[in-house]
Amino acid sequence: MVGAGVTLALYHPAKSKKVTFYTWWATEGKVAVDKEYAAFHAAYPNLTAVSELKAGAGGSAAKGEILTLIRDGDPPEAFQAHYGPGMLSYVEAASQHSKEFVNMTPILDSMTNVIPEVVEAGEYNGTSFSLPVDMHRGAELYINPNLLYNNSISQLPTNITELLSDSKTLNSALSSTGGGGWTIPGGDGGWDQMQVWEDFFLANSINTTGNATLYDELMYGTLNMHSSTAMKVINETNNDYLTAYGERMHGISTLTWTAVIHDITGSKSGFQANGNWYVNAYDYLNVTAYPMNSSTINTAYDHSHHINLIAMPFPGTKGYFALIDDSVAIPTGPNQATGLTFAKYFSSFAGDKVFTKWKASSYYDNITSPSFYNTPSQWGDYECAVNDSGNSSRWVYQLSDGGMFASQTSSFETDLESLTSASSVSTWNSHLGSVISSEESSWLAGHNLSLGFLGTVSHPFGGYLPPWVHDPVNPGATAAQNTISTVNANNQSTAASSTSSPSIAIIVVGLTSIFLANAVIKKR
Repeated sequence: MVGAGVTLALYHPAKSKKVTFYTWWATEGKVAVDKEYAAFHAAYPNLTAVSELKAGAGGSAAKGEILTLIRDGDPPEAFQAHYGPGMLSYVEAASQHSKEFVNMTPILDSMTNVIPEVVEAGEYNGTSFSLPVDMHRGAELYINPNLLYNNSISQLPTNITELLSDSKTLNSALSSTGGGGWTIPGGDGGWDQMQVWEDFFLANSINTTGNATLYDELMYGTLNMHSSTAMKVINETNNDYLTAYGERMHGISTLTWTAVIHDITGSKSGFQANGNWYVNAYDYLNVTAYPMNSSTINTAYDHSHHINLIAMPFPGTKGYFALIDDSVAIPTGPNQATGLTFAKYFSSFAGDKVFTKWKASSYYDNITSPSFYNTPSQWGDYECAVNDSGNSSRWVYQLSDGGMFASQTSSFETDLESLTSASSVSTWNSHLGSVISSEESSWLAGHNLSLGFLGTVSHPFGGYLPPWVHDPVNPGATAAQNTISTVNANNQSTAASSTSSPSIAIIVVGLTSIFLANAVIKKR
């Protein structure tokens, strides 16, 4: 019994503060990010992360909304962005550029046991504005191997010739029932088409030159369309793309990529180009993806082991790792402290192991067991990344998912949708030249902010420095020429030398840097 005159104070638990995370993970990433939110709240009970869903949040529409909130003084605590030029596009568009975002460089520099190429993909001349949370692999191809087995195809394709032969066989078998040799949905605004084209381009580049330099040049907008080598690869890619497009499954022009996964697993249609976010079919279709290896390359083995989904490197890409990184960026402002707490946890090993069990692969290099992941294909991608770690020339950044600036990606996708027959090739090539020129301009805008390339001068992402970057190792040559020297030193093909424009070094002396540029501006 409480005595007279005594007042009881009722206990009210402190309310958990909300951390709003702008993200596009509404379907294939929702399971993983919800588990991440739960783990984050367990680690920080005073904070609760919630999604603000923005379809295609890596694109220009969401970017405009986020930049408007920043301008109005009400930025979100955190937002999702791709590494590569995806994040740089925010910095360039913000009114005060880099001042609008928390500089993550000190945090990245302190991280250990991480695959260096992942970090380099989010550094702009050594400066980073977001923290990575996963490691996706692009340039992959998905198929139910039983479809191949049932059509007397004994092995998975390993090069473009085999791939197109197999797709022709599947198209002949399936077209009468509405299927096709390829599954290329049309409801993603040209994104699915872009993946097919860029994957053929990567394979043809490697086959022609022995390396991925042409792909790097396309990312930076330095690809010389007056080069006979570059145009050979582009024309081969156009032909391969049109072959695949002509063999596509019909009736899916309004469907998104997730809506047609059941057509793949159900053997109703053939190959689908995508990235390893595809393995999240595990979440909602109860289908497990397996990697291509010495056993699963044989379709009889797959058939006898009841494997219904194979994730393989796009044939002809020869083990190159096409990277896509999701990251978390924090606008500066009144909410940056809580946003930074969320980003640091998400990118830590503790946060990463929660998220990447369900989606993508981890970028930490100290994982030793396949049981870390839900699917064998995630482990297969991880092993490839670890094996390629430290060999930067084996890495590219996938163009369709952050490897080009947002507006250029949108133009690329829209223009590619008009490439439907041989008669439209000339128009497409003209549009492609415009996209390339615009891409270079955006990188040069980043260069004017001292952010003009991925990685650092001593460790550039992909082993490639664009020609506007001064190279202190070989100060008498442009970066493009030094890249060719590196290729020669590694006994790789020197065909890339024919793709570079003749250059004259122009020395511009500034207060903080020496700028070497190509005097010859190529493109159309």
